[in-house]
Amino acid sequence: MRRSAKSAVTLTLALLLGACASSSERDFKETAAEANFKLGIGYMQSGHFEVATEKLLKAVQYNDDYPEAHNALGVLYEEIREYGPAEIHYKRAIDIKSDYTLAKLNYARFLCARMPARVAEGEAEFQKLADDPVNAGASAADAYAGMALCARQRNDPAQAETWLRKALELDPNNTSALYAMAELSQAQNKTLQGRAFLQRYHARTRPTAQSLSLGIAIEQGGEGDAQLRREYGVLLLSQFPNSDETRRLKQSTK
Repeated sequence: MRRSAKSAVTLTLALLLGACASSSERDFKETAAEANFKLGIGYMQSGHFEVATEKLLKAVQYNDDYPEAHNALGVLYEEIREYGPAEIHYKRAIDIKSDYTLAKLNYARFLCARMPARVAEGEAEFQKLADDPVNAGASAADAYAGMALCARQRNDPAQAETWLRKALELDPNNTSALYAMAELSQAQNKTLQGRAFLQRYHARTRPTAQSLSLGIAIEQGGEGDAQLRREYGVLLLSQFPNSDETRRLKQSTK
């Protein structure tokens, strides 16, 4: 074989081997990123936020183009009240995946719930999601429920109720809207209405310390059911003994 032919074969083999090595490295990084992402989510769900942060940061170190990991980091940083990093990761998730509805919903909610000076911005983001034909059904319902949150932040309960009823019109089982309507009803001393919405909420998802505490508050109203109030209290004490809601309940009964 002539030298030029040998050189060409050698170059071709080198390029192929380089491509294989590059592909193998990429596969390893993607696998490692996914493994760390799943571990991070697990630790988040169990309340181990420090370890969750470590795992999720490793996920984006292995693969910075991982929108779900950036979204999870946004939620995590928001939970531990580090709002600067939370916004950075929400925006990064949306930059990577422009049609990532969940990240957009989370970011809009973050603006309304955590940034008092930016409620109008968050409401505008929710409105865009609600108006987008791509986000029909449940996603649009989530957007309207988010707009209701913004309205409540603006101290406009009437508008909040309008948006929540619109959300439930689109998705009668939307848990965010059901819970918010129960909460809004309690604030307006509408005991029977609040009870009905909370019961619908509990029919769709497991009770939380917050929802049981809300149930107790609802049943303390003028038309409240003392037996139902006691049942909520028993569940709260037994299922969430270390929660802030349980601590407050114990203090209120001393």
